[in-house]
Amino acid sequence: MAKKELGILASLSDSDYRKLLDELRTSITGTRISLARRINETMMQLYWNIGKSISERKIEEGYGAAVINRLSADLKNEFPNMGFSARNLWDMKRFYERFSVAEQKLRQLVAVLPWGHNLLLMNKLTSY
Repeated sequence: MAKKELGILASLSDSDYRKLLDELRTSITGTRISLARRINETMMQLYWNIGKSISERKIEEGYGAAVINRLSADLKNEFPNMGFSARNLWDMKRFYERFSVAEQKLRQLVAVLPWGHNLLLMNKLTSY
């Protein structure tokens, strides 16, 4: 460290330095949480839109399995780390269909939940 840098450090007491460090840690942690929430909300919007696209094309299990399997393979090839399995695509369709007819408040709530929580909800709920 240069002498000038050492002089600046020396001008901060240990207490002041700890306060500065704590402030920065808090700021960084808050920003990371905020980003994670935004990413999650954006992913839920993407899953909603994918489910809507599949639903609007009247793709159903059984008859539409070949279409979903092909979509899954092509999407996984293009986006290998995003979880576009056939099962997940069917779940996205189910997500859209289950909550598109729900009240606005419920739709807003599921939009901020992680995908795994939404899957649990869909599996547990029989009516809404």
